[in-house]
Amino acid sequence: MKKLLWIVNPHAGRGALSGKVIPCINVFQQAGYDVTVYVTQGAQDATRVVRERALAFDRIVCAGGDGTLSEVVTGLMESPVRPPLGYIPAGTTNDFALTLNIPRSVPEAAAVAVGNHLHALDIGRFNDRYFNYIAAFGLFTEVSYATPQQTKNVFGRAAYFLEGVKSLANIKEYHIRVQSDEVSIEDGFIYGMVSNSVSVGGFKAIEPDRVVLDDGLYEVLLVYPVENPMELQWLVNDLLTHNTASSRFAYFRTSHITFDADGAVQWTLDGEFGGAVQHAEITNFSRAVTFATGKAPETDKKPLPEPTENKEE
Repeated sequence: MKKLLWIVNPHAGRGALSGKVIPCINVFQQAGYDVTVYVTQGAQDATRVVRERALAFDRIVCAGGDGTLSEVVTGLMESPVRPPLGYIPAGTTNDFALTLNIPRSVPEAAAVAVGNHLHALDIGRFNDRYFNYIAAFGLFTEVSYATPQQTKNVFGRAAYFLEGVKSLANIKEYHIRVQSDEVSIEDGFIYGMVSNSVSVGGFKAIEPDRVVLDDGLYEVLLVYPVENPMELQWLVNDLLTHNTASSRFAYFRTSHITFDADGAVQWTLDGEFGGAVQHAEITNFSRAVTFATGKAPETDKKPLPEPTENKEE
């Protein structure tokens, strides 16, 4: 039989897996897999297990939030082999699950995780760490990792807003030198993100119709400071309407970019704390990990890419 490693984060989300473990295992077995279940024991445990054991399995499936998925992806990037990866979303926002058309229903997601719709997608590296779909700094970015898990479990996505409102009165400006082949900017910014997802924080990303998950390019958004509440409202309107021509931010696409700040800047990677650094180098590894995905909606004008063999670094 084919072998499957199922990695489960028991603390993610609002008990999404409660009472559904056996049905999921049944789905995996019916798909022809001999299933090994591993329950994560703490931070970075999923990375270690995947790095050390990926060679023994034909497929890996993880159940948890975006942070758990990021740990598993890191393990695959550090492994000598990269079997296809299935994802059962059990977190609060599950941004990447939306991008990959994975249903929120656990049994349906389990079926997708062992399905034959496989797509090799881009993975990023932030200095010496890997991330799945977003690296960001500035306004609101600390909310995802600073919000207590219990608050997330009780209030869901609203928890991010409850925590975020507390920081509005203290918007911080960062003086940063940004360099890529496409642009060179030195200015003050209150927010910046490098992403590869149609959903960020549970909301549609800037120009979601232009996001291509396997083209080796990231979408970069840099937001300039606002002077008063009215300008902040205009900025929010520009973001919600995907107005990339707005003078309130810089928007471009690149495969490699560096950020050099006057002082340490805190970053978030896939919703988890990514460290405080003065220098950040972000590189896109095109089509590095193969994901099991849901079928794209018929109205989707840009279907997910066909699978290719994984490329080593």
